[in-house]
Amino acid sequence: MKKLIALLLICVLCLSVFASCSSKKDEPEPDTKAVTQVDSGVQDSETKEEESTEPEETGQMTLYYSHSTEWADPIIEEFMETTGIKVELVQGGTSDLVAKIRAEGDNPQADVLWGGVVDTYYAAKDLLQPYESKEIAYLKEVAIDEERYYHGFDLGPMVMIYNTKLVSKEEAPTKWADLLDPKWKGKIACADPTSSSSSYATIMAIIHAYGKDDGKGYEFVEKLVKNLDGKILSSSSGTYKGVADGEYLIGMTYEEAALRYKSAGADIEIVYPEEGTTASPSGVGIVKNCKNLASARKFVDFILSKEVQSQLGAIYRRTVRKDVEDPDTMTPFSEIAFVDYDMKWSAEHEAEFKDKWRSFVTEN
Repeated sequence: MKKLIALLLICVLCLSVFASCSSKKDEPEPDTKAVTQVDSGVQDSETKEEESTEPEETGQMTLYYSHSTEWADPIIEEFMETTGIKVELVQGGTSDLVAKIRAEGDNPQADVLWGGVVDTYYAAKDLLQPYESKEIAYLKEVAIDEERYYHGFDLGPMVMIYNTKLVSKEEAPTKWADLLDPKWKGKIACADPTSSSSSYATIMAIIHAYGKDDGKGYEFVEKLVKNLDGKILSSSSGTYKGVADGEYLIGMTYEEAALRYKSAGADIEIVYPEEGTTASPSGVGIVKNCKNLASARKFVDFILSKEVQSQLGAIYRRTVRKDVEDPDTMTPFSEIAFVDYDMKWSAEHEAEFKDKWRSFVTEN
């Protein structure tokens, strides 16, 4: 674990150099650890099993993940060294990875999906299988699915950011409503919420803040789309990079990315909206009918372990464990306003929301 700490700190230092240069480069692609797929012959989705039906140890697994490679890959490397399990990596956007798993049908190539808010996992339970982690007794309630189809990995509020060289503190937005000000038209960095899970969580926070049941939330979103002026980014990384580079004056993103860039020297400041935001955990889940179930379970337990969770603060992420404290450098949750977030409603209205969003974009 000491090696993991060192690797994560190196990542932070590398990001400092990165921020001092142009931040327009795409997120680096991971070095794929190629392995030969072996079917374990075990397709058991029960949470608790008899010893005679324990899944076969295959010594390998395939991981679909949407997290940034800079900090996620060191954790994966440590998992491989600790367990001896070889991991094949497939990195991409959360929505794209879920679509890939769905397209693979009864012959899934992934064993674990890691990354993206748990709202996505809730809506995709038909693609996952239940597993109760050995670490569950130490997890906060928000990180536990009642049916155990997924676990939360970390916590992070959705935030707004602005470029401090181009926007003064006095004129910077303080609430979601400020995004509708005409002075920001075409200058707001926003990722496509139909493909970015963090952007989806952000827009859902806005809908909850302004009215999810009376249509007022959608009215706000329609006005927001109009103020984006056709500028919608294809990935979440484009939001914080675009604001840091000065391509956009303000943006909507997730706390970890904002903290990471700010700490690395980027000219950005973070705003927690006055009306309230969400802090849905990012998730991890085991794919239904996966080929390497034993390895998949070990990976879930590993990333939820106290050893790994204790290091999340160093990479600007908040722990889901009750026995681990977040760094003092982070704004306490008690000082952040949160909406009364209904994840079930969000999951049940995901298709409706995406249709409305596309309609708003087409009309504006």
